[in-house]
Amino acid sequence: MSAILVDSAFLSKEDSRRLECKYDLFGHDSYMYLNCDDFEAVFTFTELTGAVITSYLMFLYEQIKKEQIHDRGICFMNPSVILRADQRKPKPKPKPKPKHIEDASRAVADRLYKRKGNDIILLPYNPGNHWLLAVLNLKTTTCYYLDSLRLRSVDEQLRQIIDTAMAVYASESGANIRVKLVWINARCPRQPGGTECGYYVMKFMKEIAHEGVEILDNDNVSLGIF
Repeated sequence: MSAILVDSAFLSKEDSRRLECKYDLFGHDSYMYLNCDDFEAVFTFTELTGAVITSYLMFLYEQIKKEQIHDRGICFMNPSVILRADQRKPKPKPKPKPKHIEDASRAVADRLYKRKGNDIILLPYNPGNHWLLAVLNLKTTTCYYLDSLRLRSVDEQLRQIIDTAMAVYASESGANIRVKLVWINARCPRQPGGTECGYYVMKFMKEIAHEGVEILDNDNVSLGIF
């Protein structure tokens, strides 16, 4: 990821860099563009974009595949497909879309089908100008909720998205799992200002990838150096 940042630090305002996301990263072929604004956010330590969060998921995925991180059965959800409809960039000729919760729930259910035995799914989510993290553990049918603002309980739209996805997955796959999730508002460090949420979400994901989901049960999510 550092190489990408250094290489792209010289992008002009009009330039962008296309990154291909491997199929196994999100369970579908995809790509994204990083532009000057994305990198300015990183270098100025301001609010991060979805493209930067996705780049970090790519980085963690590559470390796991290269065995630089022990494989703990973790896979990732593409944050762009569960964004609220008004968070997505407008298209020249927009087509009618399903309601956000139905659309996003279908995407999460599809990811569960294609998880290839991985029982821990990291789902970065942006309900509107703020990043938070859901960690779905299929072994225990538990979903951990990490919000560095800690100003509220579990985001209701995110809860509906994941609960609905689990019901769809259980119904269509015939999986022998409990449909009703146990939601845990996990303890985690609190951000000092109003723009650091994306960095905290990346740090949470890094620690879970390195140490396992057990750190959420032990309240050991810390905030060291990336």
